[in-house]
Order: sequence, then C-alpha cells, then structure tokens
Amino acid sequence: MSLFKSKISWFGILLVIVGLIMLLDHLRVFSINFSLVFWPLMMLLGIVLTSKGFTSLNRGKIFWGSVLFLYSLFFFIRSIDYFDVHGRLIFPASFIIFGIAFLMMYLGNMKDWPLIIPAAILMGMGAIFFLTEYGYLYRWEVWEAIADYWPVLLIVVGLILIFRNKKSVPPPPENPTPL
Repeated sequence: MSLFKSKISWFGILLVIVGLIMLLDHLRVFSINFSLVFWPLMMLLGIVLTSKGFTSLNRGKIFWGSVLFLYSLFFFIRSIDYFDVHGRLIFPASFIIFGIAFLMMYLGNMKDWPLIIPAAILMGMGAIFFLTEYGYLYRWEVWEAIADYWPVLLIVVGLILIFRNKKSVPPPPENPTPL
C-alpha cells in the first residue's frame, strides 16, 4: 500500500475538457456558443466556492466566490444580448461587485460590522457611476465632487481604524509569589 495518496487535479481535467470543446468547435465538428456555456459554469463555480466559504467560515472563499459569480453573471448578461449592457459598464459594475462581495463577507460573520463600510462606499460609488453612464447625472460634476471630497474618505477610514483598535487591554498579571 502506498504512503502517498494520488490526488486528481480537477483543474487539469477542466482545462482538458474546455480545450477539447474549443478545439472541436474550431474544427467545426459541432457548433457551440462558448460564452453561453462558459459563463454559467463560472457562475456555478462561484456559487460552490461561496457556499464552501459559508460552511467553513472562510472569508476569502466567500469574497472571491462572490466576485467570480457576479463577474460571470455580468458577462453572461452581456453575451445573451437580451439586455443592453455595454462594455463601458464594467467600471461601475466592478464597484458594485466588490461592494456586494464585502457585504457577503459581512453576512458570513455578522460580528465583522466594519465590512459594511467598504460595501456601502463601493456600492454607492458604483450606483453613482451607473447613473452617469445612463445620463441621469453629469459625469464632470461627479468627478469634481470626487476630486473635492475624497479626503473625507481618508478621515472616515482613519477614524474607523482609531476606534476599532481601542479595545480594552487586560492588565498584565501581577508578579506571582514564589513557592
């Protein structure tokens, strides 16, 4: 009996399968719209990664699984051409995606309430940039406001760091008496 377990590389198997499908499509053995298959698979992988993160309380898996799922959803919606989603929306969508990922990490452990702050800031900025892309706000006015008031963000983050680290430190133990 071997002391070492043989471990199958699932990522390697996935690469072989995807490569074969792409090659057969390129050789016109069969026709497949790759984006209609690839993005749903990436969404599924994101859901699996996020759910594993929630069950094991792993913040990294929750965050990156959410990011993978949401970016895949964005590109899938772009590829089906049912909604009018332009490529220039990737910038505001990125803010919202990362904001939702921070919110998902908060939902994984609700004691980490400071995660709500970057979630709200990123989702708010993404919403503002979406409104500028669709013409509800003037782009230059938004950029002027950001240029004028971005130091407020530094102040808020600094205050959070100051007050978050102000936890009560237990006093050191007294000198033990020798026996």
